[in-house]
Amino acid sequence: MGVALVTSLHKWNLLSPMRFVGLRNYVALFKAPDFWNALRVTIVYVVGIVPTALVISIVVAILLNERILGLPFFRIMVYLPAITPMAAAALIFVHLLEPDFGLINYVLSFFGIPKLRWLNDPGLALLAVMMVGVWKDIGYNAIIVLAGLQSIPGVYYDAARIDGANRVQIVGRITLPLLSPVIFFIAVVQVIASLQVFTSIKVMTSGGPAGATESIPYYLYNNAFRYSNMGYASAVALVLFVIIFVFTMLQFRFGERKVHY
Repeated sequence: MGVALVTSLHKWNLLSPMRFVGLRNYVALFKAPDFWNALRVTIVYVVGIVPTALVISIVVAILLNERILGLPFFRIMVYLPAITPMAAAALIFVHLLEPDFGLINYVLSFFGIPKLRWLNDPGLALLAVMMVGVWKDIGYNAIIVLAGLQSIPGVYYDAARIDGANRVQIVGRITLPLLSPVIFFIAVVQVIASLQVFTSIKVMTSGGPAGATESIPYYLYNNAFRYSNMGYASAVALVLFVIIFVFTMLQFRFGERKVHY
């Protein structure tokens, strides 16, 4: 971080000597439309993926906590995406989302939906990247939620059933409140990870089309290693650090009030 701070105050292309420019990189950063577009894309990605993955993970974990035939198999299947390398997962989704021969468009055709050019349409490309993120995150989140579910004493459920509570009331009044520390942990970790989204964008869209999927980490990568503007990229890195820090502090400031320990 210290090296990044010093580098951000210089103009440097990795080959010629560093030239001190003070805060010019930061001034240029906040004046750049591409940076604001990358910030918008990153925030939309976070807002889209975090609640979606969290809700699906809780539902999946509750289902995996039931006594059903073949339960170990289903738990393994749910967790497999979590140990799949992101580059491999993104490449698989590139084939699944292929406009003419992809499986997803083939399934949608049964419902009368025309072929969608997922990765070439500025309105759909970010959604396609989100699909990969959600698919990857569900398994990890569900296993943690499942551990939280199994730590809840059964006496609470027994007492609720004796009082005549139905399934929805049990989940809303017992399960979710007692899971709140686990949910809060997942939300914090998920936001931090989502703000750093890079690999899926690099593999699937390279930030396109027309910058529709260019996140801040990918914008940083382009400036550092494509344009050899290391000082400017270091400024982007530090701004990203501040954004992650602020998001995390806001979660602790307002989210922890809802946590029941």
